[in-house]
Amino acid sequence: MDTPSRGGWLAFPRIVWLSLLAALVLTLPTVWLGFFSDDFVHLLILEGFPAPGTPWDLFRFAGGDPAITTPLMDAGPYPWWTLPELRLNFWRPLSSALAVMDHRLFGRNAVGWHLHSLAWYLGMVALFGALLRRFLPGALGALALFLFAIDGAHFMVAGWIANRNALVAAVPALFGLWMHLEWRESHRPWALPLSLAGLAVGLTGGESALGLFAYVLAYELLGDRGGVKERLRAIAPAALLGLVYLGVYKLRGYGAYGSGSYMDPVGEPGRFLLGALARIPVLLGGLLLEVPADIWVAGEQVRAPLVAVGLLGLGMMGLLVRAAWPSLSEDERRHCRWLFLGAALSLVPVAATFPSNRLLLVPGLGGSVAVALVLVYAWRSRARGWRPRGVAAGAAVLALMHLVLAPLLWPLMTLAFRQGSDQTESTVLTLERELDYQRLPHQRLVVFPIPVPTVAMYIPMAMATRGMPKPLAWWPMSLSPEPHVLTRTGPDSLELTLTRNQFLTSEFETVFRGPRHPLRKGAQVKLQGMTVTVLEDNGKGPTRLGFTFDRPLEDPSFVFLRWKDDALRPFTPPPVGERVAL
Repeated sequence: MDTPSRGGWLAFPRIVWLSLLAALVLTLPTVWLGFFSDDFVHLLILEGFPAPGTPWDLFRFAGGDPAITTPLMDAGPYPWWTLPELRLNFWRPLSSALAVMDHRLFGRNAVGWHLHSLAWYLGMVALFGALLRRFLPGALGALALFLFAIDGAHFMVAGWIANRNALVAAVPALFGLWMHLEWRESHRPWALPLSLAGLAVGLTGGESALGLFAYVLAYELLGDRGGVKERLRAIAPAALLGLVYLGVYKLRGYGAYGSGSYMDPVGEPGRFLLGALARIPVLLGGLLLEVPADIWVAGEQVRAPLVAVGLLGLGMMGLLVRAAWPSLSEDERRHCRWLFLGAALSLVPVAATFPSNRLLLVPGLGGSVAVALVLVYAWRSRARGWRPRGVAAGAAVLALMHLVLAPLLWPLMTLAFRQGSDQTESTVLTLERELDYQRLPHQRLVVFPIPVPTVAMYIPMAMATRGMPKPLAWWPMSLSPEPHVLTRTGPDSLELTLTRNQFLTSEFETVFRGPRHPLRKGAQVKLQGMTVTVLEDNGKGPTRLGFTFDRPLEDPSFVFLRWKDDALRPFTPPPVGERVAL
């Protein structure tokens, strides 16, 4: 492939500055997004509120100890169906330390936190640019860098403070990959310790660094020219580091257990592989066609189409890359091979949780090169007067998705997050007006279904950050997106029924209890002040639930809340024998 003149836009180093400018313009509006969802949890932990996590271990959400989890169910905010043995622990000490630093520097001024995240994203773009300039210095590498910088799939890692850990993990680990290439390609011994240091620091940022280990492995499999023994010796240091990390990670009790959304690849390999068969194609759809993988949470009805779109995108990309392959130089082919394999392998560790665009940062390194290859080839074919129809049509689709839709996702997602933040804030303001501050510490707030599950999950934390007194309990009755019917069955009892489908199977419900720990007909969950009984199930999950309280429902210690007029408002349960559609 020809290298463009140094004066062209698709030339280094100009493309690096252009990419950084584009990344800055796209990410800058996120600076005013404020705190969102898990940000509230971290903020409260940093300010000394009791929680499973600590300031230096912010990503410990459930430790697997019923003695710690059960009180969080009794008083909230964890819902009644939470598995007492639930474990959701993620070792991210560097990311936690940086949050401690932000809190000491900026307090509750979210702008400072966001500017810090923006700096990490610009660092990721700059570092990827340096790597591409070194190993793919032509138009292919230049366009790949620009595509990576403007990719709207990166919105959440740059714009959501709690998800910054992906960048904190990826940036030093990407430096480690670069140094590994310097060691192997240029035979510079000093680069090996720098490579291991970068990979190790990345692991302290978060599990996303494992994706860069996948690229190191891919390089030794397909990128290096040496013999098998030489490659095995070269991969050994990084492999040993990765194995030590995984061993320590498990020995210290980190990982996931009991959740449907989060899976442990080491502790549950069979379940993980089965889940990955559906999740990885969905992620491929986001990586190759910019189809938001987050649509997965809408439910079972959208998942098969998402898998089909991902597989279709993979097949289309395979045919387009095959057509463009002869236009590459031998050295470009060598580097493309391992970058493509690295992108594929890096999808494996992120399949441990439900598909989302926020997981595509590291796979996007190789993915951007694949898209750039097709676009550069199609453009040059057009300029030479030869336009294969299939390649032209496929390239047009990719250009639309990656050069038009991808950057548009930044303002669209910024607007969506802003609306979510405003909805949370308006809900808290409504509760401030509706609830009695003096009585709140002695009241149990019984919360019925809310259209946006994240509001139900994080409102108590948002209330605390505004200085509202902590209620005696926060009991979300359901996070199911389906229509509900509420029936008053006695002075101290209620029933909830779904008009279709079942409880405990939507994505946000299964965060707290996976399908391997079902609640069947007759099962009971006893909390302090409330007992929940599964009255009916359809084999997939409960369809009718009974709630019995320790006092009559009119007792002043209860406040029943339901979603009405775009806000969470108090309401009075119906008389005995009557029902209400929610």
